[in-house]
Amino acid sequence: MSKDDVLEALKSGRIDYVRVEFIDLLGNVRGRSLRRAEFEKVMGQDMGVPYAESLVLLDYLDRPIKSKYEDIIAMPDPQSFIIIPYLERTARVLSYLFSPDGTPSKFCTRGILRSAVQKLEEMGLELEISFEPTFYLLKKDQKGMVPSDFGKAFSPEGLMEEQGFLKDVIKYLELVGVQVEMINKHYGPGQYEITFSTRDAISSADSLITAREIIRDVAKIYSQVATFMPKPFSDLPGSSMDIYIKIKRKDGSDAMLDPNDPKGIGISRVAYSFFGGILEHIGSIIAIASPTINSYKRFREVITPNLGGIGQERHFIIRIPSNFRESKSLEFRLADPLANSYLLLASLIFSGIEGMEKGADVEVNEVVTTIPKDMREALNVLDGDSSLKFSLGTELISSFLELKKRELESYENYVSEWEREAYLKAGW
Repeated sequence: MSKDDVLEALKSGRIDYVRVEFIDLLGNVRGRSLRRAEFEKVMGQDMGVPYAESLVLLDYLDRPIKSKYEDIIAMPDPQSFIIIPYLERTARVLSYLFSPDGTPSKFCTRGILRSAVQKLEEMGLELEISFEPTFYLLKKDQKGMVPSDFGKAFSPEGLMEEQGFLKDVIKYLELVGVQVEMINKHYGPGQYEITFSTRDAISSADSLITAREIIRDVAKIYSQVATFMPKPFSDLPGSSMDIYIKIKRKDGSDAMLDPNDPKGIGISRVAYSFFGGILEHIGSIIAIASPTINSYKRFREVITPNLGGIGQERHFIIRIPSNFRESKSLEFRLADPLANSYLLLASLIFSGIEGMEKGADVEVNEVVTTIPKDMREALNVLDGDSSLKFSLGTELISSFLELKKRELESYENYVSEWEREAYLKAGW
């Protein structure tokens, strides 16, 4: 929608409330609901909605990491405006964040992705992205939260068990413009995977935020819980998020294929350089793509990618799909559905741009780099990556590192039930 389209929709009488939302540094949705008249004033006068800057920099327990904050101004982006189909007379719009003086906020990851996209466009290129997140659908019983069904991996049984929930998820997603290509019963009981249609980078990141909200809300309507936690059960498969990446020229023509590729794969020089740049920064990117302590417990699973390179085998972190010549996409395979989609795509784009500027190259079906084994290792790599920190914003990455190190400290200080069972009677 354009600004005029939004104002016209407000005049229709179908909307009484508008949620003005933004994304914090860790990828959580924050915001407040405005009455229609107040939102019309915000949109009509380009005023924006003020918030405390602390809301962008909250840790996993909603604690701020600094003692002094100025205001931030959330400027609604009319292109992200949707009417929430299962709520009464309620709409939602995503925002870009600004300082009170009108300069872009250094903590606005949606704005950082826009800057990365613009820099890529200056090189005559653009990305098309498709996210493929996995999630668990849970219910509560006398044991606590358990999988909602026990259908086998990729079986019709699982789709049958939750057909009402899945049909409503797809219906509501498509009503707000998020197109679903496929949905399947994944490896774990109560675990599902959904693939979204390809869109430009910002629209695709927006779609992921919208989809997570809708999936969680529909689960609540069904008296269930949807979780995107990477590894919610120690004895069940983890949840991942594959990302399909296609490079195109601004005129819409393909930039991924080269029938004369000397490696015999059909990948273009542009694509080799772009993905070679990603591999050069892979440790830093993993800190953003797999952003929780829990993420790395998934890394120990047999099906989790563990090869730092580009290859056709599914254990490569960047996979060449068997239908590459038709899809013209490569697959990034080590992200979590909890990742901040804007910050993650920005880190991939800036790394790819650097790779193209340096003329990076990479051998196919070979391991060319290592992958961090835990969050501390990934954070240390990111902390030492001066070029990516500069591209994403030094202060932003410093704040991200502080939030994550606080999380690590809290985890390492926590005494778990496993420890009590193992050590309480030790030495008797």
